[in-house]
Amino acid sequence: MEGRNVPRVANPRDAEAALNWQLERVGSTAWQDWPLKFQRMAFGYAQDSGWHDAADAVQWLDHHALLREGPAPRGALVWYHAAGEIRVACSLGSGQVVGALLSGPVMVADLDSLSTDWVWSEAHFPFGH
Repeated sequence: MEGRNVPRVANPRDAEAALNWQLERVGSTAWQDWPLKFQRMAFGYAQDSGWHDAADAVQWLDHHALLREGPAPRGALVWYHAAGEIRVACSLGSGQVVGALLSGPVMVADLDSLSTDWVWSEAHFPFGH
């Protein structure tokens, strides 16, 4: 069932370029409350992802058997619960993530300090353009 009927295309930015883009924005409050948009833009998609929010994305990814458990590899999207909602960040590896994590600036954090409930997926934006 893995990835059933999901077209695979390369993101406009690869994982390292996306991580560099995000790390250059650490401290910025311009992305506050836009974690999914931040990740979409990091991977090079200028327009909508086709998902309403991170919860919608997780539901779609789960339906297509694209969510994983265990340590998230560098460049993977990490979907987690915080402040009563599902959010998304990008894995730096070794348990750290970067993104518009909570209602504050873009930052790097230990995933364990954000949530105990998380899964990961490849950086996949099937409707991005």
